[in-house]
Amino acid sequence: MDLSTRLQLTLKGADELKHRTCKLGMKKRSMLILLDKPQSVQYLLGKSVFTQGEVIEEIRALVTEQFIAVSVNGALHAAGAEPTAAAPEPNGHLHLHGGIVISEAKFLLIDFCVDHFGTGSQAFVDEISACGKENDLGYCLGKVMAAAQKRCPDQLPKLLGLVKEINETA
Repeated sequence: MDLSTRLQLTLKGADELKHRTCKLGMKKRSMLILLDKPQSVQYLLGKSVFTQGEVIEEIRALVTEQFIAVSVNGALHAAGAEPTAAAPEPNGHLHLHGGIVISEAKFLLIDFCVDHFGTGSQAFVDEISACGKENDLGYCLGKVMAAAQKRCPDQLPKLLGLVKEINETA
């Protein structure tokens, strides 16, 4: 996971933080508390008392369960702006919905990586191919998004469209 990837609460996450509507466990709740404003993965790792592996796993789960969203542009949102749970949206958040067709999603993500990362796509292809669950694929999507930000930022709209297409399979 790219440590500079920025995360923020969704409406569902903010609701859980304020009202404990889903009664999340201590690890997940501590991640939400650290995300009272958008933060990087590196920030969460530095502030958390849990191991790096535990923090990464909780982040993956929270993204999959729609409590947090990954920011495509890495910028902080204006004060008072409401976080959003839906994805993709013009503000640059990505999220895979539950119930997507995994094989279709893997194919589309691999195709994007090969087209835009060329010979540097093999690590992504291997990792995406190994995904068996939506949670794992969401984690890979975060890595692909971070790489696209750095290598081909002009292709981010295409990646957003791809995520929309994947979510439509749910």
